[in-house]
Amino acid sequence: MADLNLKILTINLKGPSGIGKPDKRRTTFIEIVEDVKPDIILVSEPSGFKKTVTDLNKDRESGQKFITAAFTKNHAAVLVKENLIQDKKELETETERVAISKIKLKGTSKTFLVAAYHGKYTSVKKPAKVKATQELFEVLKSIASDAGNGSGTSQIKQQAPMTVLLGGDFNYNIEKDEGVLVDDIASYGYAVWPYQASERRKRLKKDFILSYPTLAGYEEVTVLLDKTTPYKCYDHDPLFASLTVRPAQSAEGNVTEPNEEQQDPTEKSQKSRHVLCVQDCMELEEK
Repeated sequence: MADLNLKILTINLKGPSGIGKPDKRRTTFIEIVEDVKPDIILVSEPSGFKKTVTDLNKDRESGQKFITAAFTKNHAAVLVKENLIQDKKELETETERVAISKIKLKGTSKTFLVAAYHGKYTSVKKPAKVKATQELFEVLKSIASDAGNGSGTSQIKQQAPMTVLLGGDFNYNIEKDEGVLVDDIASYGYAVWPYQASERRKRLKKDFILSYPTLAGYEEVTVLLDKTTPYKCYDHDPLFASLTVRPAQSAEGNVTEPNEEQQDPTEKSQKSRHVLCVQDCMELEEK
């Protein structure tokens, strides 16, 4: 199987403190999607979501439309391009403010657990936010491990946890070393995909993309900005990254670096490239 490249966008669809017109944000969102062409969109605060998805898919050809793989009212949603999905299953948990979907990719044996998150509000004290994040980590890790250690008989299925892609607005800087969560991220087995916040968001960096199990060899996530000014109709700067999934047999299950010489220079300048070799995952459970 050839390498699989997944382009991921995470975006908060609300405006600054509710300021701004929803139609403008909706139009800008569609422009962003047309520009970066993501395969997976992790949405926080999906304001006017039904109309947003309708408008997004209005002029798209069959296969290029986005399917809502998971949705939690007022908080989060996962959108995935139609031609990418062979099967999907939305998962319900007691964890608040998260939308989770188990997605099997078309033409591969790969299954991902994809989650979009909207953390507790700024007015909530940080210990409560940290506790909520820790609970989220545990829930996703548990689901991924159970899936990887499912009823399959092969050694690969018994050993490999399902790969988790998690992104969204955590409403605080989970990287900031205050001795609260930063050490826990690695201990939980997650990796934060690093990036430098734009100047206007420098002190309010709170949107992140993470993965489990821990990845290695990745570059910074791209902060999406308008050609002249930041997207001021949004409260947050959208994030964009690219994940390359390589067949396990080609690298014996180890994470490897991308071949610099094989990358298109233009493509490389537009997005980050993360490389992960994933072992075969179990099939989606049928209910």
